[in-house]
Amino acid sequence: MTLKTLLIAGTAAFALTASFAPASAGSYLSLERYGAGNTFGSAQHGQRNRLTIYQQGFRNNALGAQTGARNRVVIGQEGRWNRADTTQYGRGNIAGVAQFGRGHTAITTQDGNGNAIGVIQAGRGNHANVTQIGRGNVSVIVQD
Repeated sequence: MTLKTLLIAGTAAFALTASFAPASAGSYLSLERYGAGNTFGSAQHGQRNRLTIYQQGFRNNALGAQTGARNRVVIGQEGRWNRADTTQYGRGNIAGVAQFGRGHTAITTQDGNGNAIGVIQAGRGNHANVTQIGRGNVSVIVQD
């Protein structure tokens, strides 16, 4: 089942796509938001879940929590005062955050083995905090 919503009101636009496959394949959630005061939070449980968030504007906040194995979260933000928080529990999970503009904060946490985190920040006022608990984890932070 696929759900697609497009809302345009003034300077803000919002698009949400969600699909649910059999339990072994996980769920997929994709969100795009444009304009001011963008905030979104999501929690996914199980395996092979996917969360993709893109926000453009200012005061962007994205929160993603996943529990299980082989989950993926990708957050892209452009504008000012961006904040991304991701938390993943389990093994083989991947989190990616890309922020462009100014006033960025990225907080990523993973608990489990064989996980990976990548954070890219371009602009001024960048802050990144990566926490990984477990064995065989990898993290990369690039700030420009």
